[in-house]
Amino acid sequence: MKMYKYIGLILLILIQTASAKDKSPFKDWRDTVNESNFSGVVLVAAEKKVLFKEAFGLANREENIPFREDTIFDIGSLTKQFTAAAILKLQEFNKLSVNDSLSKFFDNVPDDKKNITVHHLLTHTAGFIATRGGGSSNLYDVVTRKELIETAFKSKLLSLPGEEYSYSNIGYNLLAIIIEKITADNYENFYYENLFEPAGLTETGYRLPKRAANRVAINYGADQTAFQRLFSIEAKSLPVGSPFQHLKLKEGPRFNMEGAGGMSSTIEDLFRWYIALNSNLILSEKSKKQLFLPHNESLDKNSKSHYGYGWDIKSTDRGTLHAQHNGSNGYSFADMHYFVDENIFIVLATNDIDVYPQAVMGELLSLVEIGMANQR
Repeated sequence: MKMYKYIGLILLILIQTASAKDKSPFKDWRDTVNESNFSGVVLVAAEKKVLFKEAFGLANREENIPFREDTIFDIGSLTKQFTAAAILKLQEFNKLSVNDSLSKFFDNVPDDKKNITVHHLLTHTAGFIATRGGGSSNLYDVVTRKELIETAFKSKLLSLPGEEYSYSNIGYNLLAIIIEKITADNYENFYYENLFEPAGLTETGYRLPKRAANRVAINYGADQTAFQRLFSIEAKSLPVGSPFQHLKLKEGPRFNMEGAGGMSSTIEDLFRWYIALNSNLILSEKSKKQLFLPHNESLDKNSKSHYGYGWDIKSTDRGTLHAQHNGSNGYSFADMHYFVDENIFIVLATNDIDVYPQAVMGELLSLVEIGMANQR
């Protein structure tokens, strides 16, 4: 067995030993974060054991509610990995193949889109535009399934299917609809029955989880007015509401990002998801390899990262597999890293992307990477 198979275990032993001597390798990093304006939660795990887990700052400034380890937050496009896993689960059930074309699931598919497959949707190579209606202001528009399908089918493709990588939330909207067409049920129910409940996730989803209001992180943003932009006046960071506010604004069957983004979760649930992936509890080894295969590598050999199914995939300097994805609704931000071969997992979430220093995750990754590199 290659040495990197043992790196997670070695890193775990070293960190536990250092912590026992009150010389935790995370101490200086924690001090740096405490001195910043970062508000959120961070978890690092190796070999299914939590090495570091801590909450920082306030989840609700107006009510003076601190971030806690059980705070609920918007995970943005981390949602895509759940949609991808659900599709692979249906493939395991022989209900579909990732090579199936849209015509198998939809009537009257336009000629320019008849060659689009499930694989193209999963890898963002279908050629669809990024988002229905444009930017982040449309993330939570209430729409019908029919409207989402019409948007996809009436839009002009940016490229021929399979020829270019173009990140598209619309593609993942269609994947959620495909799940519903196959199961004759709401796709979130399928996630719960086949992914979340078996993995022990109880607070991940859109509408099904029961959420206590005092555990939900309020989002914040420093949005400039036209006057402030004109005179380069700095805007004040203000609350922009709960990440679930869109579900209360207007009754509707779904919203613009379902299947592609906007789920909620907790740090504990995401840790359980890592355990489930690592243990092949949810997906077979074959499906897991499909999830983490850099499918778009042939499209751009000069790029260091390539999209898998719901994950961005790259190789470390050690030649090991690094799967990563982040997500945002324009205000919150979540970032997840899974070193698959070395069994290391890192996740960070914040409710204010404006004051989130990119160095927070960068320094944390460097800390873990140094620890792994030293144990080769």
